Parts: sequence; C-alpha cells; structure tokens
Amino acid sequence: MKRLNLCSGQRPFAAPWINVDAQERWNPDVVADCSHMPMFEDASADMIVIHHGLEHFGCGEADAMLKECYRILAPNGSLIVCVPHMRALAQRWLARQMDDQIYFTNLYGAYMGDEADRHRWGFSQLSLFDTLAMCPWMKIKGFDWREIPGADIAKDFWILGMEAIK
Repeated sequence: MKRLNLCSGQRPFAAPWINVDAQERWNPDVVADCSHMPMFEDASADMIVIHHGLEHFGCGEADAMLKECYRILAPNGSLIVCVPHMRALAQRWLARQMDDQIYFTNLYGAYMGDEADRHRWGFSQLSLFDTLAMCPWMKIKGFDWREIPGADIAKDFWILGMEAIK
C-alpha cells in the first residue's frame, strides 16, 4: 500500500512516502494537481497526509482534492489533515502572548514569491470537521499525534489535526 504526502512543499516525508505537490520548485516525487491524480489507483493507499496544505485553497476549493483522497484510500485507510488552528492563534494573539508577525504569518501564509504560498482559508475544529464531512468517511476524529514512520508532522498549540477514516 502507498502512503502519500499531498501538498508536500517544503516538508517532504521520508521513504516509503510519496511526496506530491503542484510546485516543481519543491522537488516532489510526483508533480501533480492534488485534485486530479489519475496516476494513483482507487483504494491504493493506506494513508494520506495533507500537512499545512488545505489552508492554501479558498473556501470549497479543496473539495476535489478531498474527493480524490477518498477515492485513493483503501477501506480503513486514514486521511490526516493538519492546518493552522485559527481559534487557538487568535486567542493567544488577543491575549498578547504572540507577536503580530507570527500571528499574521499563520493567518496569511509565509509568502515566498509565489501566490501558492498564501493562505486562502482558515479553520477551527468545527469548520475542519465540516469540510472533511463532505466525503462519507466512516469516522472523523481529532488526530492523536502518534508517531508515523517517515512522516514529519509538526505538533504545536497552534496546529489543528484531524483524521478521517474511510
């Protein structure tokens, strides 16, 4: 079974993971629009991670990518999604426990000369759940932050992680 790291960008995962990104500049294993991946067969992956990629799509623009994830995952396969936790960030910023630069970088993205660097949407726990629920997952739950061999999944107070099981 395959393991896919979608929107891999600057955070490629180690083998046996397959890193997929639309931007050639990040040297992914596969250059592809993650909303259309015919190179991967139905039910051919046991795990897919979208680590800080979903926020780079506008409201509703990631639906096709999530449908592709559902198609590619085998039964009982997992989709793990990590995004900036907008509520946690806002609470810290409003309490003056975070400076403007860190807050606004997480809100708008770390622009590095390409429009794909910008964040186009934000998520709370409820809105991420609702976004994932557009597919008929068996279960959607908070990610438990377990160690996954080869995956480099960041954990911090400002990161919201959810797992959808097919």
